[in-house]
Amino acid sequence: MYLLFIPMTTMPRKQPVPVLIQHALLRLGERVKVARKARQMTQAELAQLACVGISTVASIEGGFDGIAFGNVLKVLDAMGLLAQADELFSLQTDPEIAAYARSELAGVKD
Repeated sequence: MYLLFIPMTTMPRKQPVPVLIQHALLRLGERVKVARKARQMTQAELAQLACVGISTVASIEGGFDGIAFGNVLKVLDAMGLLAQADELFSLQTDPEIAAYARSELAGVKD
């Protein structure tokens, strides 16, 4: 009897996370942890309130880079902090948006 070896489709290897991104994730995780503790919640309580797993809360707090953005928003919402997510891509503080608006308005004639 012969066994035929068929290689599985190779998945691209995950690229290492840049150091600046790692630091940002760690800082975010620490802020989530402080916010949770300020509300006197355990990770399990926050996970239940946010409808995510305890491992998701622990991963966010630990600065893990593989958390779905939607789950981060669920955790923020469970702590009453969802409005802060709007500040992530604030149009008012993005200089590129202002430059884009000026260039677009320059082409508009009355």
